[in-house]
Order: sequence, then structure tokens, then C-alpha cells
Amino acid sequence: MGTVASDATYAFKRTAEFADLSARVTARDSRVVVRTAAGAPLRQRAFLHLFYAFLNGVPPITSVDGGYVHSLYVPPTPSPANERVLEAFLRRTLLGRPTPMAVTIAVTDGCQCACGHCSAGRAKNGPRPAPTAAALTFAELRRVVDECLGLGVGNVTFTGGEPLLRDDLEELISDVDPGLATTQVFTNGLLLDQDRAFGLRAAGLHAVHLSLDAPDAGRHDVERGVSGVFAAVRRGVASARRAGLLVGLSTYATNESVARGDLTTLARLARAWDVHEISVFDAIPTGRLFGRRDALLTEPSHRALLHEARRLNRRLGGRPRVTTQTWTNSARGVAWFIGCLAWNWQFHVNAYGEATPCDFTPLTFGNVRERSLREIWIAATTHPEWGSRSRRCRMQSPAFRRRYIDPIPSDAPLPFPVDALDRLKNEQPALTR
Repeated sequence: MGTVASDATYAFKRTAEFADLSARVTARDSRVVVRTAAGAPLRQRAFLHLFYAFLNGVPPITSVDGGYVHSLYVPPTPSPANERVLEAFLRRTLLGRPTPMAVTIAVTDGCQCACGHCSAGRAKNGPRPAPTAAALTFAELRRVVDECLGLGVGNVTFTGGEPLLRDDLEELISDVDPGLATTQVFTNGLLLDQDRAFGLRAAGLHAVHLSLDAPDAGRHDVERGVSGVFAAVRRGVASARRAGLLVGLSTYATNESVARGDLTTLARLARAWDVHEISVFDAIPTGRLFGRRDALLTEPSHRALLHEARRLNRRLGGRPRVTTQTWTNSARGVAWFIGCLAWNWQFHVNAYGEATPCDFTPLTFGNVRERSLREIWIAATTHPEWGSRSRRCRMQSPAFRRRYIDPIPSDAPLPFPVDALDRLKNEQPALTR
């Protein structure tokens, strides 16, 4: 990628405790080289170097404006948005002051597909849909984005439903200052033609992730409930690459798909299609899978998936990068120094303004129409459960599900208010044992 791509000086002006900390960050020979000023406290310098030592554990998948991209979820290094992510990490680890690094925002719950595993959908025999409410308006979405940037996020991801159903999505993307955060979109690909891809790129979009549930057209189309969606994904990837967008494929793992080795087949497709990264999410008993504990990956499946992803990353040489949720929640992944991302690294705002730990957790801490995101963030990160780090995905923890998911009344709308659940638990302690 060249001898020297770019360099920048990081100074963490949002945090008074870091007044003496600065770093020269250089992208060189596929590595990030960091030099810190001698006057800064040793502990601060050490943790800054630790962050980039972790990042250097994987080769960059590409470069953007001279900065190395190690993952589509992390802004290029060096860049102003990357500096914000690093500052959030340092505030959390050194000061015990949680600062979000990323947010996912559902801009609609409308979608052309009917996926059986959709986290935004509703199980046939599960909790009833939430009372009818208007989705967030463009003005409200713009305010939510502004509040997120004010909290310090360095990555804004627009989801749905299907976000490309909104004609004003490009305007929302263009409102995000690239000096503060990178932007991403998750899409089923049906509307990602060449004109739309170039429009998204012109608006400033950093990356697009297309969902691919299976590596063959027959199974993927059946999973999605729409004929021709596999072909649309392939066309969408090609359109996005022609537009100059970074491209990821998003899939999910089940015990059956792990046993079949679907990830290896999908990785071959991704390499042929010139995809940058594959994201493998675990099947979670939420949304249309609510109550389906049998959907959870077994420990043998987790181990097999870790092994398969490591083997593929070695074989592929880092492009496409294979990133699994199993890895991020393992001792070798993000959990090693960050833990479960929910109300720690990131959070989610659904299409109706409910702020939840992540898009897999059916619990709300408040609505952005009624409370500021800063107020909600403080309440969430000081909560007895989310105020401490979890080394594994909470939604995959039997103990967490007994405390926070199983007690949700069967006829309750989702997401369920966490304060109401706390009251319910206090009134009926037997439910939590």
C-alpha cells in the first residue's frame, strides 16, 4: 500500500484529563506507527499504544485518502473520526467514563423482505407489536444524529427495515460531518442500482453492507421470502464497487450453517465479487426468533466458527476480512478489552425513537422524543446491569435472559421499558431466580 500513506497528530481536546496527551499517527507499510509525546502520563501513552497494537494485529483491507481501513466499522487510520474513536476508548478504559464509539439508527421499519431471523420483526406467537406510532421524521432523525455526534460517536450506521426505501437517506448521510464520523448503510440490495450507489457515494457514504443469508440463490431467496434477491445482492455489490464505495457482506450463523461450512463458500463469493469485509452475526432469539432458545449457537458451533474464520483470514490474506460476532465476544476478540458492545461501545435507536442497547436487545431505556440521548446514555451506563462490562453478548447469556428477557410479559409490546422490567422484578423476585 505504499511506504507512507498519511500521518496526523492526535490531540484529545474533548477530555481535560488528556490535555498533555498527543500522538503522531502514521500509516506506513501496512502498519500504524504511533509516537507519543514524552510529557503525557505513562499509563495514558501505554493504553494508546495498546489500542493500535490490537489494530495492527490484522492487516488493513484497503486505504482511503491515505488512511488504512482495518474494518468497515472503524474509521480509517489516521483520520479525525478515528481520533474520536480512540478518545472514546481511552475515556472508557482510563477514566471509567463511557463514551459511545458508534450508533445504529433504523430510519424505517418498512422492508420488501420477510426474513425469518429479522431482529426488527415480530414472532408470530411472541409479544404483540408496539402500539401504532409514527416513525421518526427526517427532522427528528437529523436531531438524533446530531445528538449522537455530540456524545462522541465516530461511526453512524443507518439500518432498517430497509433504509434505501427512504428517498431522503442521502440527505441524512450528507448531514454527517466526515470529520466527526464515518457513515454506513445496511441494505438487502434490492434498490441498490448504479444510480443509487453513485448517489450514496456523492452524499459521503463510507461503506455499504449487503445482507447475504446463504451462498446460493435458492436458499437466500427462500430465507428472504423474495425471488431474485440474491441476484440483486450481486448487482448491488458491483454497483457499489463501481461507485467507489467500500463494501461488506452481512450474514448470520446458525448451528446448521456452521456445520455446512457456509462461511467458506460465502468467502469465495465475496473474494470473486471484490468485497472488503464479511460480517457474521450470531442467530439471536429476538425479533421473529423471539423465544427460540434453540436458535442460539452451541459452544461447539462457536468454536467451529472461530476456527473457520481464522483459517479463512489466513488463506485470504485479509481481503475480504472475515469478522464474526463469535470472535468479538471471545477472549481473543473485542471482549478482551471492551466487552459486549451494547451500551458500552455502541447503542441503537429504532424507527420509532426507542433507544435500546443494540438492535438485538428488546429493551428500551427511553424514547428520543421524550428524553435527550445524553440523558438516556447516562441512565443506561449507570444501570446495575449495563454499568459494568460483560465479556460476552448478553443476549446469548442464559443468566441475562433469565433476568431481563424471560420476565417480559407475553402480551407486552416490544421493546419493553427496562425501568418497568426492573419494577416488575422487584415485585416478583421469583421470576429472576
